[in-house]
Amino acid sequence: MSPIYNTPARSSNSQRQPATAQSLQALLHELEIQTPDQASFKLVSKWAAKHVWRVNMRGTPWAYIRYLLGSADRYPEQWRHLRLGQELYEARVGPRILGITPESDALSGRAAIIEAALLPIPRVVLESRAEEAIALMGRLHSCVPLLAALSEDLTEADRNGFSPLANLFIETRERWFEAVTERWLEVGLLQITEVTQIISVLLNRLQGIEHSTSRLGIGIVVPAHNDPNAGNFMVNRQGALRMIDFEGLALSNPVADLGIFLTWYVDRDRHRKVLAHYPLAEPEAALARMRVWVPLRYIGIAAHWAARLSRARNVEAWKFAADSVNEWLRGACELIFSGAVPGNLSRMLARLNESLLAYPVLWTDKDDSA
Repeated sequence: MSPIYNTPARSSNSQRQPATAQSLQALLHELEIQTPDQASFKLVSKWAAKHVWRVNMRGTPWAYIRYLLGSADRYPEQWRHLRLGQELYEARVGPRILGITPESDALSGRAAIIEAALLPIPRVVLESRAEEAIALMGRLHSCVPLLAALSEDLTEADRNGFSPLANLFIETRERWFEAVTERWLEVGLLQITEVTQIISVLLNRLQGIEHSTSRLGIGIVVPAHNDPNAGNFMVNRQGALRMIDFEGLALSNPVADLGIFLTWYVDRDRHRKVLAHYPLAEPEAALARMRVWVPLRYIGIAAHWAARLSRARNVEAWKFAADSVNEWLRGACELIFSGAVPGNLSRMLARLNESLLAYPVLWTDKDDSA
């Protein structure tokens, strides 16, 4: 019998309000965390279910406090990402955990975790350490305690991960041919016909590639970060590479991490060499799966910007969204066709972008959600 998930009760007024410096100091005391100096606190992120504070010592980041807007049992999925922090640290993947509580008295019953601050690195440094980054993702993907924990408490993202490519195709089609199409028609963007023609060509091409390479693809499911952008790689005080921001942690195919990282940060002629540092799959298998996975992700990102376009409130936002749609779709074309975008698709993309930039239709609804 499938489990029944109840909608969490709404947070109290005190839980929805950002914590005070006094309550954050009390949290450190509650968790018996000794600070080397007088701490100061700065709110750096505020989401619907979570706040993040930076703990500074003499102006230097020392730790981060992440708390939910309620107790662990009120936000079970978000709490899972917090409580797995210790496994991530022990696997030499995430930051050191200084303290954790499912229900803090100091924070009016909110669940919280305190992580040691890591040090940022420039993108160029990450690119030069690509082999180390791949080995880091290998440790994440092969972490048995994480796999066991995620398997015991499956989320919808995990269940999708057992057949990730099939679901990614379905999700991408639904986003473009249902959600985006409906939004564009609502605001009179008749260019949706041209866009969906382009999307159809790309998806059909990818389906053909998937069928021809599926026998070489990676068939395993692992704990994946699912957002391996440069900002989520940092170093500890010993200089070792680590990752942060595991909100998207879920069971998935390894290429969910490997493919995006390699495409964005490693020259193509180095992919095989860098993948030699990955312990769970042969380079050829990963490269074969990347040929489908990464362009699909690009098409999905383009759908995100297409949705943002339909809610643009000013010309600047409209132009940025339109250019982003063009950039991600053109990038998908380049990946699918090995760098040379066919002339007909290139012309269709150029006409689409020119048409959108010429006639902005500004959305006036107050809903500004992404």
